[in-house]
Amino acid sequence: MKLENGNFWTKIISGKTISVFLVSSLILLSGFSGVFSQENKSGKVLKLTTEETVKRALDSNFKLQNLRYELAKTDSSYLKAESQYSWRLVADGSFRQTVLPLNQNNVFTGTKTSDDTIKGGIEKTIRATGTYFKLEAGNRRFDSNAFEDKSNPLTASFAGLALPPLYTGFITATVSQDLLKNSFGYKGRNQEKILDNQKEMAKSQVSLQISEAIVGSLVDFWDYSVKLQSLKTFRRLKENVSNIRNLTVRKQGLGLSEGFEVNQWNALLAQADSQLETAVVQKDEAKRKLARTLKLENDSDLSEETDLMEEIPEKPDYNKDLDIAYKKRADYLNAVREKEIAELLLKNAKSDQLPSLTLSGSASSQAQTITGPDKNFTDATDGVQSARYKDFNGKVSFSYPLFDKGVAAGRRDSEIGVRQATLKENEVKNEVRDDLRGRIDSLEASYKIYKNSIVTEKETQNYYNGVVRSFQQGRADAVAVKNALDTLVRDQLSLTQAKVNFNIDLMRYYIAKNMLLERFDLDAEKLLPNLE
Repeated sequence: MKLENGNFWTKIISGKTISVFLVSSLILLSGFSGVFSQENKSGKVLKLTTEETVKRALDSNFKLQNLRYELAKTDSSYLKAESQYSWRLVADGSFRQTVLPLNQNNVFTGTKTSDDTIKGGIEKTIRATGTYFKLEAGNRRFDSNAFEDKSNPLTASFAGLALPPLYTGFITATVSQDLLKNSFGYKGRNQEKILDNQKEMAKSQVSLQISEAIVGSLVDFWDYSVKLQSLKTFRRLKENVSNIRNLTVRKQGLGLSEGFEVNQWNALLAQADSQLETAVVQKDEAKRKLARTLKLENDSDLSEETDLMEEIPEKPDYNKDLDIAYKKRADYLNAVREKEIAELLLKNAKSDQLPSLTLSGSASSQAQTITGPDKNFTDATDGVQSARYKDFNGKVSFSYPLFDKGVAAGRRDSEIGVRQATLKENEVKNEVRDDLRGRIDSLEASYKIYKNSIVTEKETQNYYNGVVRSFQQGRADAVAVKNALDTLVRDQLSLTQAKVNFNIDLMRYYIAKNMLLERFDLDAEKLLPNLE
C-alpha cells in the first residue's frame, strides 16, 4: 500500500511530517506478512502428508521401486537350491540294432538283433535324510532272427526254436544313501541353513535400504518446505529494505537524513536482491528434485502445510531400545547370521575330511511275454503285479582322500572364518550400541533446540511488536524496525529448520532401531511389488 504523493506533501505542509512518515511506514510494514499468502492459480495445489509422501515414494521413486524388486528376489538362491529336493518326472528310451555275418559265433544268437527299451518314472532326494529314491516302470523289446532262416541248413532243423519279439516289462525301485561324508543328508541340511540365512540377510539389507530411501524422500519433501520458507524470508527482507530505502530518500528530501544513509540502503537492497535470487534457484531445484522423486505433475504447486511431528511420540528408553535394536537391526542380525554361516561351513569342512561310503541298491518286479507289452502289466498271474519274477542289485562305493591339502585348507579357512565372524559380531554389536546412543542424544538435542526455537521466535515476535509500537510513537527509527524484522524472519526460518531437523532425527531414531517400516505400517509382504 502507498499514500498518494499529493496527500503526503499536504501533510508536510500542515506540519505533520513525522506523524505521516510513521503511519506510512507502519502501513507498508504491516502489508509484508501477506506477500506470500497467495497460491499459484495456474497450477494444482497438492497437500502432502508424511504417509502420502511415503506412499507416493514407494509407488513412484525409482530407487524405492528398484529396491522393492530386489526384495522380491532375495529368496531366489534359496528356492533354486530347494529344487534339488523336488519330485522329478524322468523318462528315457534306448534303441539298438545289430547286424552281423553268419558264423559259428552267432548261429544260436542270430545275425540281426534289435534291443529297445522305453522307461519312465519319478525320482526325489529326500530332504531330511539326503536319500535318493527312484521308481520307474518300463518295457524292453528284444527280437532276433535266430533259427528263422529256413534256407540255411545249419538252422533249418531248429526252426521250432525261432521266437517272435520278446517283451519284458518291469517296475524298479532304486535307493542310494551316503553313510559317512554326507551322513543321512548332514551336509545338505547345513547347506540349506546357509542359504536360508543368506536369504534373510539379503531381505534385512534391502529392508534397511528401503527405510533409508523413505527417509531420503521425506527429507526431499521437508527440504522443499525449508527452501520455500527461505524464499519467503528473503522476499520479505527485500520488500522491507526497499520500502525503508524509499522512506530514507523521502527523509533526505526533507533534510531529515543524509545521503550516505541512502547509499547504505542501496547496498542493502542489492544484497537482499542477490539473496532472493539464490533462494529462488534453490527453491526451484528442490521442487524439481521432489517432483522427480514423487513423479508429480510439472504444474503442481505444493502446499506449505506439513504434518511434521511436534512432540516425541514415546520418550526414548536406551536399555529398552537397545534390546529392540539387537533383535531388529539388519547389520547386527546379519553379523550374527554370518557367524552361524561360518560355523555351518566349518561343520561341512570337517565332513569333507571323512570318507565317502555310499550304499545303493535296486529291486525289480518283472514279467515276460511274446504276446505284447501290455500283457506284462495286465496279467495278474504272471505279470509284473504278481511279483513272481524279481531282480535285485546292490552296490557299495568307498572313497577316502589321502594327504589332501585342499581339504585341509578348506577346514583351516573355515576355522578362520568363524573367528573373523565372531570379531565382526562383537564389533557390530558395539557399533549398534554407540549408534543408538548417538541417535537418542541427537533426537533429544534437536527436540530441545526446536522447543527453544519456539520460545525464541515468540520472544522475537513480541520484541518486533514492541519496536513497531515505539516506531509509531516516534521513539524508534526505521533501522531499528528493519533489524527487528530481520531478526524475526531469521528466527522464523530457524524455527522451520529446527522442526525439520527434529523430524529427521526422529526418523533416524526409528532407523537406529529398525522400526521405521513399522512406523508406517509396512512389512516385507506389503513392500513386495505386484509381479502379475
